[in-house]
Amino acid sequence: MNMASCDGVSSEIRTLSDRPARGTAEVLFVGTQCNFSHSLISVTSQELGHITVAAALSFDDFRSLSELTGEWPTLLVLDEPTMRGLSEEDRTYLLGLNDVALAIAFCTGAFGRACYEDATLRRRAASILPLNVRLDVWLSVIKLVAHGGNYIFPEIISSAGVAMPAAVPDELGLTQRQQDVLRLVADGQSNKRIASSLGLSVHTVKLHLRNASLRLGAHNRTEAAMRYRALGS
Repeated sequence: MNMASCDGVSSEIRTLSDRPARGTAEVLFVGTQCNFSHSLISVTSQELGHITVAAALSFDDFRSLSELTGEWPTLLVLDEPTMRGLSEEDRTYLLGLNDVALAIAFCTGAFGRACYEDATLRRRAASILPLNVRLDVWLSVIKLVAHGGNYIFPEIISSAGVAMPAAVPDELGLTQRQQDVLRLVADGQSNKRIASSLGLSVHTVKLHLRNASLRLGAHNRTEAAMRYRALGS
């Protein structure tokens, strides 16, 4: 199988049963070496610290290994060529992995917008992020998603022109962490106090608030918290 761990070993990979601790995320990147290069995977692994990071060159490799071991990653990140090349059977398989968080790394804005407008992916609460961004931005977004957050690249939302219907928070795809942050904002907590309460960095709290605001169609943290509370009441 064409699998590689973050140290570049291609013939064997640490299986998902080798988790260092219960509940620790496992992140698997599936895509071309051009998009998910060894250097990118390596620096991402360093940024995520204790979280195990690995790469697969194709969806078939990922599926074969997962079915062989009976283990699946906590987060699966697919690049645009991989998503485009999925058969209907593979797509159904992918969307049926309800315990696996899904992220799509797009190369072209048009494909990113198409993913955002895809009703099945939105129900799946898939994160949608660009490949061609600064390394520090990439690492911040991956870190957020790897820790259970949800990220949608803002520009594909504004250019898609999709109206957000009124709905309860879960139907909008808010993650549990986003709801935790919004609840604390509604209680009058500052970002610093929220970060301390939830064991997050202030930067991560801001990312959660930004994405929750986009989901709720709010212009600032206060408005997002008010909308969340109103919809949840």
